[in-house]
Amino acid sequence: MDLKRAKRSGEPVRVSREIDCADRLDAYVVGIGRKWVLLHTISAELHLDGHSAIRLRDIECATRSGWKGAAMTHRALALRGECVQPLAGVDLNSTAGLIETLTGAFPLMAVYIEKIDPHVCYIGRAHGITRKKRLRLQEIGPAADWALTYSTNKTTDITRFDIGGGYIDALHAVGGDPPKC
Repeated sequence: MDLKRAKRSGEPVRVSREIDCADRLDAYVVGIGRKWVLLHTISAELHLDGHSAIRLRDIECATRSGWKGAAMTHRALALRGECVQPLAGVDLNSTAGLIETLTGAFPLMAVYIEKIDPHVCYIGRAHGITRKKRLRLQEIGPAADWALTYSTNKTTDITRFDIGGGYIDALHAVGGDPPKC
């Protein structure tokens, strides 16, 4: 299915990517740019649960027909009154613009480098991009404890960002805003 058609139709899709062991995402397409697509993701419990931005070039397939539960999922969300939320003002045309707009709108983000390690994500507060095009992230751990230094990842290695959602929001509620580094 064409991503633009999926966005216009308002129907959920299952997104598979050409990255070994990367998560398959069930979601609604809410934004498409030159480099990134923004999805309102659906949890395994069939609730809307935050947003994911994934690189367009990594998408192998986005389909409704290959996902037998799509119609039921769409209906269940509607019956619960859960509405798909697009995010205004998110720059999906460049990685730097995406990081800047997500950081301005959300206190935390999850950063994935799935081509290097598909089983790990880094959650924290972005603190800009270095001259060598590395994202500076002040990480928050699973116990909601803040690191006092920044980690960095090459922006070209980043394959996905998650914002909002139950787990990320819970970390922020418990850990609060980061201390100064």
